[in-house]
Amino acid sequence: MQLSPVLAAASSGSSLRLRPGQPSDRGTLWRMVLAEKLNPTGLDPARFTVAERTAADGSNRIVGVGQLKPLSGGAALELASLVVSPEERGNGVGSQLVRSLVQRAGGTPIYLTTISQRMALYQRCGFEEVPRSEVPLFLQLEYFAGIALAWLVARDRLVLMRLAQQQQQAGAEAAAAAGGAAADAGQQRQVGR
Repeated sequence: MQLSPVLAAASSGSSLRLRPGQPSDRGTLWRMVLAEKLNPTGLDPARFTVAERTAADGSNRIVGVGQLKPLSGGAALELASLVVSPEERGNGVGSQLVRSLVQRAGGTPIYLTTISQRMALYQRCGFEEVPRSEVPLFLQLEYFAGIALAWLVARDRLVLMRLAQQQQQAGAEAAAAAGGAAADAGQQRQVGR
């Protein structure tokens, strides 16, 4: 399953930039995921979208990350490892990351597990709670393994969610439009030679 390289543009004038993960991000990804007590397995930088904030001195600092992990041989994806730095929470960084990841997935179904305290973010981005019978088998197994851990670590219940059908279609259309715009730009460069 090939993911679209499209990233959502940050709002104009903002010093927040979304970009694909890079091998040099591995240490930061690991630290951010562990700090939030999330599952640290499968942290492949190539699957991540990274949110960077540019400081006044021009330096960049990673303030949020999230990834899409293939499920069922790539027939579905898991939105995972979504972390936003504490000082950036409430500024829309998480929502921008989720929207960017949805756009990258195109029309591929997206699932996730989270604790109930964090459901509101995902609901705002078009996800809905689903019974475990409606998610890929691997995610069901992960869910069973995580139930006790979610209670021990966060004193909360674990929830399975899926991107709603209309949101999935919007993601596919946005990815197609962005791909078409990139192809048009490439054709224009060739014609201008």
